[in-house]
Amino acid sequence: MLYSTSRQMNFLDFIVCLAVITAVGCSAEKSDNIPELLIPVTGTVQMDGKPLGGTAVKFLPQGDTKGKGGYAITDASGNFEAKDYSMAEGIEPGVYNVTFSKIAMPDGNPIPEGQTAADVGALEILPPHLTAVNPDNMKYMLTVESEPISIDYKLSSKR
Repeated sequence: MLYSTSRQMNFLDFIVCLAVITAVGCSAEKSDNIPELLIPVTGTVQMDGKPLGGTAVKFLPQGDTKGKGGYAITDASGNFEAKDYSMAEGIEPGVYNVTFSKIAMPDGNPIPEGQTAADVGALEILPPHLTAVNPDNMKYMLTVESEPISIDYKLSSKR
C-alpha cells in the first residue's frame, strides 16, 4: 500500500537525508567533527516477517541527548549499521525516536538506477505509524548507553 497523503514532509525529509548522505558519502573520508563517544548500533528490520531492504532508519535525538542523531540504510537482508552524521560508525549515547522510510516507485518497485525519486514520482511506501516522529510512542524509542547494541525491528504494516 502506498501512502501519499500528508507524506510530503516525510518525503522531503527523506530526500534531504539522502542528499546529505550522498554528498558526505561521495568523499571516502569521514568528517573531522566526529563526536568523542560513539556506540555501535546494529540490527535488522523486517516488515510482516520479511527482510525490509533499502530502508532508511533514522535515529532522532530526544530530550537532553547530544548530537544530531544518526541513520542507517538496510541491505537486501534488512541488516543495518547506524552511523553518526559525521559518517563515523555508531551514535552518541542518549535516547532516540526511531523512524523508518522506504521510497519506491508507485507500483512498489525500486527506483531505477540513474534516476532520482523526484524524476520518477516515487512515494513513501511505509505506513505513517512507522515514518512519523512520535515521542509518545515508546515502541520505537531506543536508549543507547555505553555498550554496543544489536536490535531487531519487527515492523507491521498494520498499526
